[in-house]
Amino acid sequence: MTKRSPWDAAARARGHDSWVDAAAHWHTAMTDALLSAANLRPDSVVLDLAAGTGEPALTIAGRLPSGRVIALDSSRASLALTSERAHEHGFATRIECIQADAHSIPLVDHSVDRVTCRCGIMFFNDTGIVMSEALRVLKPGGRAAFLAWGRFEQPFFDATVASVLRLVRGAKMPPQSRMMFRFASPGSLEIVLRTAGFRDVTEQALTVPRIWAGSPEELWAYQQEVSTLYHSLFESIPNHLRAKVDSEISGLLSGFRSGNVLSVPTNIIVAAGQRS
Repeated sequence: MTKRSPWDAAARARGHDSWVDAAAHWHTAMTDALLSAANLRPDSVVLDLAAGTGEPALTIAGRLPSGRVIALDSSRASLALTSERAHEHGFATRIECIQADAHSIPLVDHSVDRVTCRCGIMFFNDTGIVMSEALRVLKPGGRAAFLAWGRFEQPFFDATVASVLRLVRGAKMPPQSRMMFRFASPGSLEIVLRTAGFRDVTEQALTVPRIWAGSPEELWAYQQEVSTLYHSLFESIPNHLRAKVDSEISGLLSGFRSGNVLSVPTNIIVAAGQRS
């Protein structure tokens, strides 16, 4: 039996209509930080790596009056949802979906103006090769921007994942989930860009708000559904503790209430560099 990709599972979860409204601005501030570092031009050709289910590719397309986006991802299910959403937003001719491995980008040299990657760079097997590929496809003077998670010890993970680890005896972080935080150490992502040959490299540690337009209970349900790397941890919660865990986590998430929404401060790393 073929092993299912966690990214295909995540795509199916994010495609549920039940989360569309509540999660509409969950990633907006993170995307804004990434695109600010990318410094888009109106006619840019943008390659978005690890494009997932269409963000930030859709947002990028909306900011390019005469440009276009190439959304690259290894997950067929994710790209199917990206293509569907591109049609819904009227971007069908401006977003091209390519299923491929970022370690071997199927584009010719010097073919794009910008490369972006939101919360994907941490999961590539060899980031050096991916950076070299990004540099190869960039036009002279082109720019790449990458966004990664900050430290695990931050409000949202403290309220959710850390709570499960604390309340469930013997619970452990799934090994692959640790990859999320591989660039949390200051300067570590910047070094990867410099080593690949990017110039004028910058790295910023930022705190941005994630906005959830729903209840704490819904946010916890959403987290369990879409965070496929943590599924084994969440599934380890025994039935006799489920109500206690749910209640405690929902209570902690309610502390982020701001008016009619939850506003969760989120620590991220954004690094960018130019091609000579």
